[in-house]
Amino acid sequence: MGSVFAKLVNDLDEDRFQALYGRWDPLEPPQVAALFSASTVRWWIAGGRAARVGAPVRHHEDTDVAVRMQDLGELRAALRDWHLWEANSGTLRPLLPGDTLTEGCDQLWARRDAHHPWQLDFALDPSTDRWVFKRDPRVRLPWERAVHTVHGVPFLRPEVALVYKAHLDRPKDRADLAAACLDPGARAWLASTLEQLGQPTWARLARAGPAEPGAAREDAPTA
Repeated sequence: MGSVFAKLVNDLDEDRFQALYGRWDPLEPPQVAALFSASTVRWWIAGGRAARVGAPVRHHEDTDVAVRMQDLGELRAALRDWHLWEANSGTLRPLLPGDTLTEGCDQLWARRDAHHPWQLDFALDPSTDRWVFKRDPRVRLPWERAVHTVHGVPFLRPEVALVYKAHLDRPKDRADLAAACLDPGARAWLASTLEQLGQPTWARLARAGPAEPGAAREDAPTA
C-alpha cells in the first residue's frame, strides 16, 4: 500500500479513524497483565503509556502492547478465543486459525468478534535475547535496561519508548517527550541515541529537560 495512503490514515483524527475502522475500547495495562497471567508470552506496554510513566497524565486512545515475533505462536494460542487481524499499512486482514502471517506485517489488532470493539494493538518485535530497535539494530539494550515493572506490569522504559516516537513527530509525541520523567542517565542515553538515528531536533529537545512540575502523574515505577 502506498506511502500516501498510509500518511492519510496516520493523519486521521481519532473520531474519523474509529468511524472508518471501528470503535476502540482498549484494555488498561492491568487488564492486559491479567489476560496474560497464565501465558509464557514475553510482552510489555509500549507507546505513549510507556513514555508517560511517572509523568503528567494524558488521554490514550489505545494500549500499545509489544510481543516478540518469535512468540507469535504462543500469542495466538493465548488469544485463541479472540479474533486477530493483521494491520498493515492502513489495511486490515483477518489472521485466521491455521493461516500464516503476511510477510512484512508486524502489527496485529485484536477483538472478541465483530460485535465487540477493538481492544488490543500488538507490535510484533524482532528482539530475541536483547531488546533491539527494529529501525536500526545498532541500538540495543539488555532486557533489564529496556523494560521495567510498574505495579506488576512490564513497561518499556520512557527513554526507550520515546525513541520510537521521534520519526512520527506528531504533536502528542512531542508532548510525551516534553513531559517525560527521565533521570540524567536516561536523558543522556536518549539524546545520544536520537543523534545516532539522525534526529537532531529531537535530540536537542531531549536535552532541554522536563516540563514544569505540578500536574497529575501516571503511576511511577515500583522499586
